[in-house]
Amino acid sequence: DCPDTCALLITVEDGVATEVKGDPDHPTTAGVLCTKVARYAERTYHEERLLHPMKRVGKKGEGKFERISWDEALDTIAARLKGIAARDPQAILPYSYCGTMGLVQGESMSLRFFHQLGASLLDRTICASAGSTGYRYTVGASIGTDMEQFQNAKLIIIWGGNPIASNLHFWTRAQEAKRRGAKLIAIDPYRSLTADKCHQHIALMPGTDSALALGMMHVLIHENLLDHDYIAQHTIGFDQLRERAAEWTPERTAATCGITAEEVINLAREYGQAATSGEAAAIRINYGVQRVRGGGMAVRAISCLPALVGAWRHPAGGIQLSSSGTFPTNKPALQRPDLLNGRPARTINMTTIGDDLLKQASPEF
Repeated sequence: DCPDTCALLITVEDGVATEVKGDPDHPTTAGVLCTKVARYAERTYHEERLLHPMKRVGKKGEGKFERISWDEALDTIAARLKGIAARDPQAILPYSYCGTMGLVQGESMSLRFFHQLGASLLDRTICASAGSTGYRYTVGASIGTDMEQFQNAKLIIIWGGNPIASNLHFWTRAQEAKRRGAKLIAIDPYRSLTADKCHQHIALMPGTDSALALGMMHVLIHENLLDHDYIAQHTIGFDQLRERAAEWTPERTAATCGITAEEVINLAREYGQAATSGEAAAIRINYGVQRVRGGGMAVRAISCLPALVGAWRHPAGGIQLSSSGTFPTNKPALQRPDLLNGRPARTINMTTIGDDLLKQASPEF
């Protein structure tokens, strides 16, 4: 679930996949796969992989199942769905997330089926909704620094991520930037493998990312480490942001984040001086930042930083959370909401499903 979209080379012998490798001719993959993907073949043919439908025969939680045929499984499911749909199709909720990130397998074929059935819709919020929304509010879309440019940066801030484990192809480029003289700074409450290999680790308290971003803004504005032309030409709301940042002195920021005022000041200076001097300053932010109360606003605050210093002017500068909006997709064509045929469709938030299922449905449903 990183933004790489790896290209795979799969060796097949007698109808069996025997090896999975990264395509060396693919610019991002460059012949390298992370541990998770490199072991796809092992998982595919593992003796404990579920290959047949299993029907529960004991009480829920007992773990008692028996194998049934595909015909029996499909007939059983269809009969249950027909009976419920005859009473109220919105009593059916397809609850899933991303076993596959493929546009057809992961998010389209199942929705076509459930739209035709008239089932309730699922608001898939469990992973990244707050951060994605905050980022789009600030940057405008799910776009960001080109993955293939990070090695040209002079300063890389890895904020709330552990790319050694979760974003290998970014990390290889960060390491190349490091070899070229770039400084790597990790911002993370936890000293991850990534943080351990950066030049500096700023261990702020969990959930205080907004405060640190505002404290950086305070220093940037106070010391005039700004790109005023970029702010004037390409941003809105600077005056209001300046007023808000004025409240977050380095001392207040440090007390909130559990770090020192010197760390706040030096981080802001390094970031501002790199960007305003024409060097590439990049931020790689990840979704761990937004999995706390106020997480969406934390992403918004961090995402303001590149605009203040004009970091977007450099191809290797800016910020990246997700690149999923780089090539827009025609989701209505894939997911076919038209199959609802004008029927009302309630939406249930997957993170509050317990509360929602206990509520009395509104009259229109």
